[in-house]
Amino acid sequence: MSTPSSPPTSLSVTKVRLAFECPRLMYLGHHEGGMTMFRAANSNGGGVGLAFHKLCDDCVDCIGSDQAIAQLLTPPATQLDPETLSQQIQQHLYRAVFFPLVQKTVSETPQKVPALNQLWEGITGLIRRWAELLVRNRKFCEPKDVIRKTFLAQELSVKHTFDLPNGDRQLVRGRFDSLVYDFAQQRLCVVEYKTYQATDPAAQLAQVALYSYMLKQKLKVNINSAVYSVLPDWNGVEYPWDLLEDTLHKLIPHKLIQMKSWLAWQQPNPNPPPMTAHLELCNICPQKNKCQTYFETDAIAAPSEPQAPDLMPPDNIPPLVTGAVAESFALDYSKPIQVETLQVESLRVGTVQVESLPIEKPKAQQSRAKPLTATPSPVRSVSTGGAASEASDNVARQLVEVLQAFNVGVDYLGSALGPAFMHVKLMPHLGVRVNTILKFEDDIRVHLGLENPPLMSPQAGFISVDLPRPDRQTAFFRDYFAKGSEKNTAAAKVAIGVDLDGKLIEADLSDSNTCHFLVGGTTGSGKSEFLRSLLLSLIVRHDPTHFKVALVDPKRVTFPEFETMDWLYEPIVKTSEDAIALMERLVAEMEDRYQRFERSRCNDLSTYNQKQSQPIPRILCIFDEYADFMAEKETAKILEQSIKRLGAMARAAGIHLIIATQRPEAKVVTPLIRSNLPGRVALRTATAADSSIILGSKQEAAANLLGKGDLFYSGGRSLQRLQSLYAEGSTIAKSI
Repeated sequence: MSTPSSPPTSLSVTKVRLAFECPRLMYLGHHEGGMTMFRAANSNGGGVGLAFHKLCDDCVDCIGSDQAIAQLLTPPATQLDPETLSQQIQQHLYRAVFFPLVQKTVSETPQKVPALNQLWEGITGLIRRWAELLVRNRKFCEPKDVIRKTFLAQELSVKHTFDLPNGDRQLVRGRFDSLVYDFAQQRLCVVEYKTYQATDPAAQLAQVALYSYMLKQKLKVNINSAVYSVLPDWNGVEYPWDLLEDTLHKLIPHKLIQMKSWLAWQQPNPNPPPMTAHLELCNICPQKNKCQTYFETDAIAAPSEPQAPDLMPPDNIPPLVTGAVAESFALDYSKPIQVETLQVESLRVGTVQVESLPIEKPKAQQSRAKPLTATPSPVRSVSTGGAASEASDNVARQLVEVLQAFNVGVDYLGSALGPAFMHVKLMPHLGVRVNTILKFEDDIRVHLGLENPPLMSPQAGFISVDLPRPDRQTAFFRDYFAKGSEKNTAAAKVAIGVDLDGKLIEADLSDSNTCHFLVGGTTGSGKSEFLRSLLLSLIVRHDPTHFKVALVDPKRVTFPEFETMDWLYEPIVKTSEDAIALMERLVAEMEDRYQRFERSRCNDLSTYNQKQSQPIPRILCIFDEYADFMAEKETAKILEQSIKRLGAMARAAGIHLIIATQRPEAKVVTPLIRSNLPGRVALRTATAADSSIILGSKQEAAANLLGKGDLFYSGGRSLQRLQSLYAEGSTIAKSI
């Protein structure tokens, strides 16, 4: 074995990411060389990473130089459809970039041709994202400038010297894939492209946080980040600067100190770099055999002075911001842009001149960079949320006893109570594999007498087990909406449900991540009550002159109390012919509004209403039992096209869709529909396949929800389990 060299004078951002994933693999990669990329057995991204990044760069270069693509952006932004633009750009790039690559590969290395399909599959997902950003930026740029001012740099190198809590300094270098600009948010965004899904989201977050921080030191402005994993399925993960900054100051400084100590270790000294905290990664480690022989047992067990415990990520870091194809770079478009502008004059980034871009200036209290120090958070024995009752503690103890009966050692860390379920935290004993515990799902169900399987998942530092609450509670609408609530606010928020903290979670319809919703749930899931409470949350906050509601209720039982309310856009629709007519009127209304905006030089409804004495009301269309209209092919085709147009373009016009169905089958909720409904609410579904259709990314857990308003919510953040509100008939009568 080679003798380790002294720690390097600089560390790479890639090494920092690897230190979060597995300190030992980082050590071996630095001192011994070899592969350091974890890759699941079913991953399709192996071996195409470098070729994919080269193809990305070639495509962006083509977009910036091809006059035919620039010509596609000459119409006004209100006339541009991101999906259509995406298809047109795909056609140009296929002819100009990809097909020549295929021909060259066939003639030189034909054995590599099958891998090209993977490359193109990944590129098409990125093209959809690029098209969405270009259409949004077109509202702020002339056609000749929009591409140049959107794609600012490719393959940009950054570096920064960090001041560490122990007084040392550490140089960190990195190179990220792309830098883009979002005019709607007046914010730069660092973008990383991945040909695989993240094995450790916390490590991915640390990586992009570093890129944004180091670039900010040069540009002196806040910078968002995004990671797009293109294989085997598209997955977009987006981070606002506030989350990046918070993560950086809590995790990175001490991690850099640890890395220097780990890299300086030599055999046969005690205290080698620790094993990964994610033991499941050992099964997909590229240097598993070398690791087992290199870090010998006697070296690990050798006596030594007490060692400081490994610094784990603080447990109060906000959840990761996640999303799907329909999400956008911008994280919130609902607020009018009222910021000072900072002119970045004559600054050359990579090969592109950044000039006269309005960039958000940090608020006064944030204008000075925080010193890079961190105070480790104390370990909490009970998770946040409602205190565990004696009954719930008894259930948790039974859970531990069941696992111990199978020789699976765990410690009970505490419980948090939602209205419908309890969230139990278990810490596996050292040497107990996480996957081993997850396999006992059926045994737990039998021994605890559960009607549905428990929902189990690994978290940072523990395993969560969601069990039915012994004394299930109801979240009444009246308890969360007091009389005299502020009326007609600019935000168009709707109630989704109550979380483990007892906090009401709401979605803002003016946000691009939650402007339209797909809602699914079988009989008894609480879908109708969810729609009624959501509708009522708008009514109690807005007058009829500020908000209108269009209701489609073919079964005539979901909205009977709302038949005569003043908020109705038109009488409740109950037939397929009337449903088609309603959707066509909404499309016409959308086009009329955009014509008004154009004449008034406004970008969206909020800006337009600020200039008008008589505001235009927002419109929410709730389309219940959508599957009932899909039996007839012609009706289905017409409705699908209307939903596509409204889903793609209606947000800024203040028109929003909620499509609900008991049967979210693939032939009913087609990919075209799903791609235009970014917000998702899954109540209990009849099958795991139905759950995956609603939530995407093979999320099958909605099939095991408890019913009666127990739901999963996905709207620009990580998946949340909530309990929907229950609006009594008397509450509805008093409100309307």
